Amino acid sequence: MKNIRVCKDCHMFMKLVSKMIGRTVILRDSNRFHHFVGGQCSCNDYW
Repeated sequence: MKNIRVCKDCHMFMKLVSKMIGRTVILRDSNRFHHFVGGQCSCNDYW
């Protein structure tokens, strides 16, 4: 894994995907795990 963070565009895209497919999407970056459920992220858009 590279030491990078999720960019704003990728974060917004994953929120949209989780809302469209109706499933939980888990994404890991260098600081935390992001859990996208129903168009919302566990980080509350603070990353």
